[in-house]
Amino acid sequence: MAPRAGEDQPVSAVRGWWHRNVHRAALAALVASTFAPPMSHAEPAAGTSAETVLDRLIEDSGRRLSPRVAEALARIDGTGRRLLALRSYLRSGDRLAERWSWTQQQIAEFEGSPEHRELTAEIDRVREAFTRENPGFELWVNPQVRSLDRQLESWNSNDTVAAAAASLGAAALELVNSPSFPAADPDRARKALESLVAGHRPVPTPTVAAPGLSPHGQMRAVDFQVHQGDRIVAGPRTATIDTEWDAAGWSAKLDAAVRSASRRFVGPLATPREPWHYTYSPEAVAAD
Repeated sequence: MAPRAGEDQPVSAVRGWWHRNVHRAALAALVASTFAPPMSHAEPAAGTSAETVLDRLIEDSGRRLSPRVAEALARIDGTGRRLLALRSYLRSGDRLAERWSWTQQQIAEFEGSPEHRELTAEIDRVREAFTRENPGFELWVNPQVRSLDRQLESWNSNDTVAAAAASLGAAALELVNSPSFPAADPDRARKALESLVAGHRPVPTPTVAAPGLSPHGQMRAVDFQVHQGDRIVAGPRTATIDTEWDAAGWSAKLDAAVRSASRRFVGPLATPREPWHYTYSPEAVAAD
């Protein structure tokens, strides 16, 4: 029951009650009238959570971007992780389709193609230069394109993604629960969420790309590993950068081999820092 203004209830309290309850009603209306399934299957709007509203808005935004984005978002675990992936999709803008990971047919077409042979030759040059300068050690490279399934599995299990997703999820919940959130206007509500998500700076920086956007999905990225016989001396693990890569000197030694043997690789990746990760650019011509 609404409080009455008087000696025990100041007008400000009545106004505060009014704004809070009007906002709740608008939030429920957003879900019930705009995003809910047909009435025969719809759940009651009462008690609808802000997280449910976020999930419906994310779904709507993904559909508008592309069917592939919508499908990927549907396979991501948790609202926070979906928001974090949506951030990457929104920020890709017009390059989203161009960056999207290859289909199985495209992967099959790449294998044995002139570009594949060129990539293999460039990798071999780097490996030969590295072995020549570091006798007893060699470089290993995974030659497989990283499928969307593998990217989704990594995104759903990565600790840095989980931490960054929690931060973004909290910010999005705060937005939806704000009295100024345009809950009664679905289009404005979606745009408000997209604005928040696109402008958000993840903390910490995720160590994997959003599913569908990894350069490994088009074999445009190569991760080198240092081996000594069957032993991995320096592998692609963030936790070992200080010890295995920097302190042991492999970061500098790999970079020297890459620069001396090839002008087709750009790197190493700076954000997040990965001394083993180089981007393959078939048309790149590095400065002498």
